[in-house]
Amino acid sequence: MAATPACGATGALISGNICEQTFTSGTSTFTPTASMTKIEVLLVGAGGTGADQPVTSSGYAAAGGGGDVKVVDFSGTTSAMTVTVSTPGTSGTVTDGTTTATVASGGNGTPGGSGTPSQGGSSGNGNTGALGIANSGNGGGGGAGGATGGPNGGAGVVVNTLVSASSLFTGDTNCYGGGGASGVTTVAPPIQGTATCGGGAPSDATSTALTAPVANSGGGGGGIDSPQALALRQGADGVVVIRWNAVTVPLTFDANGHGTAPATQIVAAGTAPTKPADPTAEGFAFGGWFTDASLTTPADFSAGLLAPTTFFAKWTPVLSATGVELNPTVITLSAGALIVGAALIVLARRRRREN
Repeated sequence: MAATPACGATGALISGNICEQTFTSGTSTFTPTASMTKIEVLLVGAGGTGADQPVTSSGYAAAGGGGDVKVVDFSGTTSAMTVTVSTPGTSGTVTDGTTTATVASGGNGTPGGSGTPSQGGSSGNGNTGALGIANSGNGGGGGAGGATGGPNGGAGVVVNTLVSASSLFTGDTNCYGGGGASGVTTVAPPIQGTATCGGGAPSDATSTALTAPVANSGGGGGGIDSPQALALRQGADGVVVIRWNAVTVPLTFDANGHGTAPATQIVAAGTAPTKPADPTAEGFAFGGWFTDASLTTPADFSAGLLAPTTFFAKWTPVLSATGVELNPTVITLSAGALIVGAALIVLARRRRREN
């Protein structure tokens, strides 16, 4: 999504009046402008890492928990905001110097041992991971949306479930913070946990390999009962998404004395308006919209608007019985001919009386 005049140099217009900027790593600065009267921030903590199982493991598996997920209202702030994206084991933060919002990363899975069950990591907001069974157990990671009671990853959180109907995130159906899932090969049949909302999990029914969590989902890393590379077990980084109201401009319609003007449109700066239905007026044919009152430049409904604008209607008189447009030049000539004809008739009658 490209930047537009409605959203400044760094934002992208994601709907008719909502701008968005996404941060996926490190520490950055976001500077509000005076037009940003509403600002909301989605913060997602990183996922925890699945347990590193020893070579001698026999039936133990533990996955990482999902990161915390929250939406915080920063409306009214005019100060620069410092944004830090969460990584496994570290918090994510957004602060304007007065208000600070923080999300925690999910906990790591703990491997089991002889007589000791494995433990799936808790989510960043405290939902517990599953406790495995001693000697032949497994533990899925807790998710930001709930705990887990077995090899599956805990539920994540769908963003729009966190906000009210007036929020800038009302239409956001993305899901974050799912717990990692675990799998065991030393039992029959093998156990294959499943994960949602970005969590890592066993990649196949035999649980002999892992699929890494989705990048920047805050999903926990999966765990199986054999050693796996850290890149596959590690939880996903979190993400920070800032949304604000777009700069808008009004488009008004001047009916030029006939019919009813369409309603004013409020459009994001730089975007094109919608062409309304043609107005109607008895005795006149609508001739299109124009950008000037002298009706010399036709309006272009495919061009973006950068400032408040008015479009003017053009009308042409028509014969009400036939619908035929009247040519003003012809009307003028015809009227002149009638006047001349009447004058000749009067002159002829006068001469007859004189004779």
